[in-house]
Amino acid sequence: MKNSINIIYLLALLVVLTACGEDEDPVVTDVSTPDAYTTAEALLLGQQFRGSVLIQKNGQDLVRSGFGLADATSGLSNDATKVYRIGSMTKAFTAAGVIHLQRDGLIESFDQPISDFADDFPLGDQITLRQLLTHRSGLPDHVGAIEEAAHSGTFYSPEDILDIIAESVTDAGTLFAPGTQFSYSNANYLLLGLLIEELTGMGYHDYLQMKIFTPLGMVSTGPGPDDISSDTHAKGYKDGQIVAPYPMQIAFGAGDLVSTLGDLERWANALMGDFYTVEEKAVVFAAPSGQNDINTVGFGWFTIQIDGKLMYHHGGDIDGFTCFLGLLPESQGIILLLSNDQDRGDQRNLIVETLAQNEF
Repeated sequence: MKNSINIIYLLALLVVLTACGEDEDPVVTDVSTPDAYTTAEALLLGQQFRGSVLIQKNGQDLVRSGFGLADATSGLSNDATKVYRIGSMTKAFTAAGVIHLQRDGLIESFDQPISDFADDFPLGDQITLRQLLTHRSGLPDHVGAIEEAAHSGTFYSPEDILDIIAESVTDAGTLFAPGTQFSYSNANYLLLGLLIEELTGMGYHDYLQMKIFTPLGMVSTGPGPDDISSDTHAKGYKDGQIVAPYPMQIAFGAGDLVSTLGDLERWANALMGDFYTVEEKAVVFAAPSGQNDINTVGFGWFTIQIDGKLMYHHGGDIDGFTCFLGLLPESQGIILLLSNDQDRGDQRNLIVETLAQNEF
């Protein structure tokens, strides 16, 4: 290994700690809604939401505003232009990058094993691209273990992390036989990000810039800084305290992007438009289960029905931030929550379900 930390200790952590820094549970859960709903803005104010919000239906804004402070020290307020870490909402962009690999003829099928591209990865002949994209590979999550080890000050590149994941699989195997179960793991998308680099000869972020961000006019979306210092960015908080700098390479491919309301609005409208072909949409957006509050998994997205209303969604949780993007194609609806407050998943879920029930 390139790093000096004891590999046995690190691999043990990899088994014990899964998804500590990113979305552990991407599912929109059933939560208690407020007794009396009036407006979306009143709901957000009542929940003391901190961040920026876009709620849109049939092209009309219901809310496009900031709430609370972007920087408690300076008193700078959140507004509709602020840049936020979006955590695992990054995965939808990585999945789009993989779709472009197929468009470019660099992969033949999503059912190809990863051994076609990395013949030395353990059990690579049993794990397919589709299984990585839908969290059915059985690979253990790496984020919690690497975060714990990084406290020593050791730098881990995405390639270092891949080596650690590979050694874990060599030593302990996958969590289950690939393709037989679902288990949310950031490792899947780190591998996909590195695959993009391997097959294109470009940096992962450069490829996304060329294929997605530039064509859609997403001028504020890209890799996030470890230390948030610019006034254009909301600073992240946990329990009222500003978070320390975070080594964003740990979230490579799975949660390392930042963005804004405006950029993500362009992304949402493109997805509900013609960004994907009909055939591509069938794999990116999984068919609903037919039951309320039951998720199905696609490529970088989950599908759910809330009170019979179809929604494609993904959340994002990373140091200092809790985010969500929901698409309601039947009403051209967008629910976009970018919060600079960590560990607010219950608040996020309550807001999303209440809005889906009352506004769409």
